[in-house]
Amino acid sequence: MEKPLFIPLRREWFDKIDRGEKTIEYRAYGPRWNERTCQIGRAVVVSLGYGKQRRLSKVISSFTPLNWAEAPEEVQAIYPDAAFIAAIGLR
Repeated sequence: MEKPLFIPLRREWFDKIDRGEKTIEYRAYGPRWNERTCQIGRAVVVSLGYGKQRRLSKVISSFTPLNWAEAPEEVQAIYPDAAFIAAIGLR
């Protein structure tokens, strides 16, 4: 069994996932964030930063590679040099 994918987040994004307001996490597509590593059904640990105090257990519900221009503007600002963005659905 594959170990859970670890996703550290800043407080703003962690809190939105915790409240159910955010269900998609965006990352620059590449060796760490792709169809192979983000398989639907894989367990995920969402963490407030890298500490162990606040963590959530989630499961990948969808994975969509996006052209950079298709990603939301705030995601484009975070990853200005990425050609593609991984849109990872969490439930």
